[in-house]
Amino acid sequence: MYLILVSGVLMWLLYGLMLGALPVIIANIVTLILASFILVMKLLYK
Repeated sequence: MYLILVSGVLMWLLYGLMLGALPVIIANIVTLILASFILVMKLLYK
């Protein structure tokens, strides 16, 4: 489930980078960091 979320946020981040929309970029960077951390912890402590 988190893998799908991280993939979707990564695509939104790329979209924001293509548009140059700073609010979209910042929001998705923060979300990507937090969701990636949760995904890694979930995989490590399964």
